[in-house]
Amino acid sequence: MPDQVHLLLVGTSHRHAPIAVREQLAAQAHGQRLIEAVIAEDAVIEAVGLSTCNRCELYMVGSDPEAMREAALRRLADYAHRSESALEPLLYVREGGDAAEHLFEVAGGLDSLVPGEAQILAQIRDSYQHALEMGSTGTVSNRLFHEALEAGKRVRNETAIGRSNASVASVAAELVRERLGDLRGARVLIVGAGKVAELVAQNLASRGGVEIVVANRSRERGAALAGRFHGTSVPLERLAEAVAEADVVVSSTVSDGYLIGPGDVPAGRRVLVDLALPRDIDPAVAQIDGVTLVNIDDLEETVLHNIGLRQVEAAQAYAIVAVQANEFRSWLAALEVVPAITQLRALAEQIRRDELERMDGRWESLSAADRERVDQLTRSMLNKLLHRPTVRLKELAAEHGDAAHVAAMNELFGLSSRP
Repeated sequence: MPDQVHLLLVGTSHRHAPIAVREQLAAQAHGQRLIEAVIAEDAVIEAVGLSTCNRCELYMVGSDPEAMREAALRRLADYAHRSESALEPLLYVREGGDAAEHLFEVAGGLDSLVPGEAQILAQIRDSYQHALEMGSTGTVSNRLFHEALEAGKRVRNETAIGRSNASVASVAAELVRERLGDLRGARVLIVGAGKVAELVAQNLASRGGVEIVVANRSRERGAALAGRFHGTSVPLERLAEAVAEADVVVSSTVSDGYLIGPGDVPAGRRVLVDLALPRDIDPAVAQIDGVTLVNIDDLEETVLHNIGLRQVEAAQAYAIVAVQANEFRSWLAALEVVPAITQLRALAEQIRRDELERMDGRWESLSAADRERVDQLTRSMLNKLLHRPTVRLKELAAEHGDAAHVAAMNELFGLSSRP
């Protein structure tokens, strides 16, 4: 680990970048290719990528924050097919404790499109697991993500912000009900058989009277999902036919290109919801007569209608996050002064040993036991003398978040010139 440790976050989210940018970043194996790219940079010692439908973030550890920022910008611009100057205004950068606090807020569902949504915690856990398997984590990132998962659990357990199981899927289902009214007898086509698809099917089925049809590449998984709701499944090869017969289409696959185009959707009153990133449904579908097309970003309008109901719970959640973030700041600050403390203790120990050796020839009358007592006595005096400065240096670093006190100690004891 470098002597000076810096934690840096570079990323973007639904609050900063349009869906056309985010879908390019999400296509990078959900963050794994980004990690492979930045960890190859000399400036990056540790890296974890978090890529979901609403965000793409890189958490990096190294000795040079500016070099890490430039490396992340270069890679993200490449994947987004944009120049660095065009992408940079869409990104946010956080350092140290601020980066940690942001991740803790994300883990608690406080930065989600749907406040309190439950899926993000599992997504963070998966992203961290991928980074562990790739060998790109280390002391700082391991601590960071362990504490982020803890913060997310605390928010879920100690507040009611997510008690209604709100998610993008539940908001999508509510939007469909608002657009179509009575859903009894409606034919609902679910494209994809992943977790999001299951949640959407569950939310729509709970409203009663709908017929669930599932189209998926894996016939077995599609049939299994449809069976849970007494529905039917169709092969993906018959997708166009299934779309034409549906009143509601909800798509959430991980395909690289559009699965549904204007030629697949007849005119008429129907709602298509695209929860995928990259998108599954060609935006041109929205121009078809009578058709409503909704994507991830469009759902935010529905969210804003109900967000006021969660403000009290959100305040409690932010308080939990603040406590966790302050603890991490203190740990990170203490970590940054460890090299200086180690040098100071090494210097003091060397002086102690040199003095004992210098006096050794004058203690002919001392027994071996006496020499051991002198050694223990001087070691104890040294530890007591250095204890208070060591503790206080860590406290000051945590309080002020800068290296001023470390620099002063280096200057006073000549540590900066030592190897």
